[in-house]
Amino acid sequence: MPVLQTQEIRLHYQRLEAQEPTSQPPLLMLSGMASDSASWQPVVEGLNRNLELILPDNRCTGQTLPNPVSTDREKMVGDVLNLLDDLQIDRVNILGHSMGGMLGWALAARAPDRVNSLVAAAALPSVIPARIALFKSLNALRHEETEAEWFRLFYQFLFCAGFFTDESSVDAAVNASMNYPFKQNAESFARQAAGLDSFIEPPDLSAIRCDVTLITGSHDVLATPAMIEEFAADKAFVKTYIIDNAAHALHWEQPEQFINFVKSALNTRS
Repeated sequence: MPVLQTQEIRLHYQRLEAQEPTSQPPLLMLSGMASDSASWQPVVEGLNRNLELILPDNRCTGQTLPNPVSTDREKMVGDVLNLLDDLQIDRVNILGHSMGGMLGWALAARAPDRVNSLVAAAALPSVIPARIALFKSLNALRHEETEAEWFRLFYQFLFCAGFFTDESSVDAAVNASMNYPFKQNAESFARQAAGLDSFIEPPDLSAIRCDVTLITGSHDVLATPAMIEEFAADKAFVKTYIIDNAAHALHWEQPEQFINFVKSALNTRS
């Protein structure tokens, strides 16, 4: 089990060599709120065919310890840069989902020489107050005795309406979440929710020197198509793609389309 020991944490990560030769830098995959590196499972095989993958477990998730631990944007940026230094990787492509996408924006601004390209899935550079309020409410509603129902509520913000038409599929998803051996505990979710405040102030976008691709789902209610298209309208270095029949968990609902969009985005600005 590869880990990076720092002063605060033992950062767990996976490093998967590309199955086929590639000239691309490694793809650093950063997961979102309440998720760890396992959240990339539907797209790992497809991306790993001709890309080296690096998948860390963020603070307060997965096998990174201690869990819970204090977390905010600057701490997570530091964790990633420490990991790249330890692995002696000078430059990466970044794929981030939701909070992981916001983290990707921050890394591209903080260390522009180390970021070849950024794909931000369902993620603008900063969080809006409505999303902070949502996660604070979700945190207040989470109780051990009703946790299964809490996951059902959480899924309302992740998946298209069609997901809920098959009750057996919903039950299977809840059981998988409840029985996942590295399930995020309530205190760690609370720490992450509190840490969202650190994403209110956007990073310095003028420092970014890579191409950025914004992807979201046509039915995403958290990072809506209108939000990302409005943001990108006056930014020549940002491209946008909308994946049909997908919501916030777009890489779970439409993995093949997602993989194709990511691969097409991995180009540097001349």
